Amino acid sequence: MLISSGRISAVGPRSEVEIPAGATVLDTSGQTLLAGFWNSHVHFTEPWGQDAAALPTSELEQHLRDMLLRHGFVHVVDTGSFPEATLALRRRIEAGELAGPSIITAGAPLVTVEGTPWYVPVKLPELRTPEQARVLVREQLAGGTDAIKLFTCSLTERKPFPVMPLAIVQAVTEEAHAHGKPVFAHPTNAAGLSAAVEGGVDVVVHTAPMAGPLPDALHEAMVRRKVALVPTLSLFEWELKRANEAPALLERFTQVGAEQVRRHARLGGRILFGTDVGYMTDYEPRREYVLLRGAGLELRDILASLTTNPANQFGREARTGRLAPGLDADVVVIDGDPSRDIEALGNVRLVLRQGKIVYPLSPMPSSLARPGPP
Repeated sequence: MLISSGRISAVGPRSEVEIPAGATVLDTSGQTLLAGFWNSHVHFTEPWGQDAAALPTSELEQHLRDMLLRHGFVHVVDTGSFPEATLALRRRIEAGELAGPSIITAGAPLVTVEGTPWYVPVKLPELRTPEQARVLVREQLAGGTDAIKLFTCSLTERKPFPVMPLAIVQAVTEEAHAHGKPVFAHPTNAAGLSAAVEGGVDVVVHTAPMAGPLPDALHEAMVRRKVALVPTLSLFEWELKRANEAPALLERFTQVGAEQVRRHARLGGRILFGTDVGYMTDYEPRREYVLLRGAGLELRDILASLTTNPANQFGREARTGRLAPGLDADVVVIDGDPSRDIEALGNVRLVLRQGKIVYPLSPMPSSLARPGPP
């Protein structure tokens, strides 16, 4: 693969791609080259993310490497954070001040009345009427966010968990879509998922294992309405383990979540890879790969969830998602063959964003770099 000015200029057998004089050659013999990965569910709510405008470059880069870049994620979707801090982080990355991923951000999530989840440390903006919801959507988008995130049902300390009224969900999606922006939904249970799908959201950012097996009609409606799904299967496992829940509950949640993913994929629904990292403090994505494979997704499906699916979902297909001439040189190099072992997707050796090495930053591995032909 030949890279020039941040774009891929040629891809093919070594015998057919001429290496220009003076080019730097990265020798990846025995390794696997893939398009740059997307993580379609992250958060920048950890203390370093909240202070992104002021932290030194070196410190921010270390956090971005640990959380994202070292795992191959050169594009991320922030599904809820502190807007000013995340926008400042993005500006510093895009200005070239620090190496980091491209960021699509939904800013502050929106909830129904008394709908702030128990685990969120600040009170989230509440939607009380369709008219007020439209105003708040316009304000958030005018502030620089790229999407809207809804809790269509929230895990609150009181039960039953509050479900966002359908008329408000519809008002939000209509207003966001009028501005050309997508809407994400955190569903929690079957009622929250139904409100999201019927209300016209674009992406459901979790499976809903709490709901148990979903009706066929709901699965079919998701696919018919082209609602994409971010499974986050490893999140539920992580949550239940740290809460010391019974193994039987963990097994049930794992099986139910996997079945929801399986049904969505088999009906032709779009799957987007995401881990909820930033909320989840375990940055390692290998377990998600294993659980997706266990849910019946083939390697091509998992790769699509990491590359082409999100590129198409978020309107970036003309720039990224594939290794093809004319596209941005967003590249992940891994050790091993993921067709033999899905966990090889986690063996990231080298990551490029628009032709620049973003992991590792320095020093360049001596086994990779060598001069090109004289």
